[in-house]
Amino acid sequence: MKFIFIFFAMSYSAISSQAQELPYIDNQFACTNAAEANQMIADFKVNVSSFGGLELCNEKKDIKKLFNDLTIIKNGRFTNTGSNLFIRNFIASDRYYDWMKSMTRGMNRGNDIPAATAYNRSGHFTMQDGWTKLSTLGRVGTVLHEARHTANYAHTRCKHGPYMNTNSAGCDEDYAYGGSHAVEMEYYARVSVLGQNFHPVFKAMARLMAVARSNFVFNTSPIQTREALLAINSSNQGVLFDKQNVIQREVPNAKGTLKRTSYGAAIFTGPQAYSIEMYGKTGLPPLILDTYSYFKLLLSLDKQIKDFEEFDTNQKRYVVGLTEANKLVSFNFPLGEWNPEVDVNFTPHRSVTTVETGAQGYFLIDSNMDIYKYDISTKKLSAPLDFKWNPEYINIAKVDNHLFILKNDGKIYEKLASGNIELSRFPAANYSNLVSVPLYDGFEVTP
Repeated sequence: MKFIFIFFAMSYSAISSQAQELPYIDNQFACTNAAEANQMIADFKVNVSSFGGLELCNEKKDIKKLFNDLTIIKNGRFTNTGSNLFIRNFIASDRYYDWMKSMTRGMNRGNDIPAATAYNRSGHFTMQDGWTKLSTLGRVGTVLHEARHTANYAHTRCKHGPYMNTNSAGCDEDYAYGGSHAVEMEYYARVSVLGQNFHPVFKAMARLMAVARSNFVFNTSPIQTREALLAINSSNQGVLFDKQNVIQREVPNAKGTLKRTSYGAAIFTGPQAYSIEMYGKTGLPPLILDTYSYFKLLLSLDKQIKDFEEFDTNQKRYVVGLTEANKLVSFNFPLGEWNPEVDVNFTPHRSVTTVETGAQGYFLIDSNMDIYKYDISTKKLSAPLDFKWNPEYINIAKVDNHLFILKNDGKIYEKLASGNIELSRFPAANYSNLVSVPLYDGFEVTP
């Protein structure tokens, strides 16, 4: 039995005329033609009753979501002009629908294994409750992923990431294996780089998904990472400092806090987070819900959260949140559930992930500017550190062992090896926040 675990990602796209740009959200789809629906049901041996019965128009119904997904797979078009390190021709670009049909013995809807998004038993796919919560892009990636399992491509235990040192066999050893993860990533890359009739936002989502997932689902990573700095200016524009390049990035028009994620950065609003795409522009100011990093766990958390962080320590990924009731919560990935809450015996003034010594982790600061470190292994807060947070600092970011400090004057400074703090080499502007961000060589950062 092959599983696709809940850490898997999300997607959007699709519809009718092959010459038209496909929609990328479920409610943009027209009603599915009855003849087309019947053909898809026959092609994939869909157990319609398990999906709640036949529905051609209501995008909230599970069977309509499945029709949308299969329509995207069938009608997506790709050029063969261009290349990308994810594209290895595991599946021919013009054969996705026919290949899916050959790999599928049946499709059912159930929730017998809630920790999974979907699973495949000998070509019979069972879509779980988690599948219904995904975007179209995520759902398409899920069914393509599951189809590869029919050809006996199995997962192995993870050596890093959130499922490191667990019994969950959710990773592939490497990309060349050509397993379910590789087929999924290749599809995302094709949409992004070679897609002909996909919406620009859908292409951006595909890039987000590819880098967010490929950085931990392969024990030998196919992509290399480098650190960069992202700042937000007073006009709510993102400014990416990637070595010598200064590039403007689109920032969601959402009031919130800039946060680092495993794929780049997001704006955290409390109830949810919105992605910032590092590799290109859509020409639009879209609110792309973050379903790529583990900020997506916010969608299933039944508590009011005022702070949230995703971070890596010793190759393992963690998430921790601070509730409105001043309790710390962290997620137990192996068990697929939240750990017991930890009381914070003061009212935190703010949180940071980097302090002036260069130490990184999750830190809470009280009204006296005392700093407390949260130990993710013991689930406890330390005693106050022997130095305080400088109230002149908005944030501190670490890039390649260089410390950059954003002060209340809106300028970025650098802490030198001598201990001196000097105005940085970055262009002067009135910045409101900054974080370090990971960039991956899976895609080129374009102006």
